[in-house]
Amino acid sequence: MRRWTGLFLLPLALGSCGTGSGTTGITPGTSDRWYVSVLGPRDGGAIDHCFEDPLIDQSIESADLPSTHLSIKLLGTGTQGDAERIADCLKPGAGSGAVSITSPGT
Repeated sequence: MRRWTGLFLLPLALGSCGTGSGTTGITPGTSDRWYVSVLGPRDGGAIDHCFEDPLIDQSIESADLPSTHLSIKLLGTGTQGDAERIADCLKPGAGSGAVSITSPGT
């Protein structure tokens, strides 16, 4: 797994925010992968253990502190169940951030 911090975020993360704090909404995407995103402030270290999931290919988060955007790309073998498991792991540490899932395009 690669974890990058940068001033940029995948446009996908901006367009896939959930409907409210702690809500997991599933949005159809255009990629061939599942993504899990957090939009909004969250508790920093409270989600670190979630990055140990073996189905995570890559994660990108904003460099502002506390970080306000996080996008996680699953491996090509990832499923909706895997995305939901990662989203469920992120929810307790998401604070006021909204957790969402973006499905692969059809």
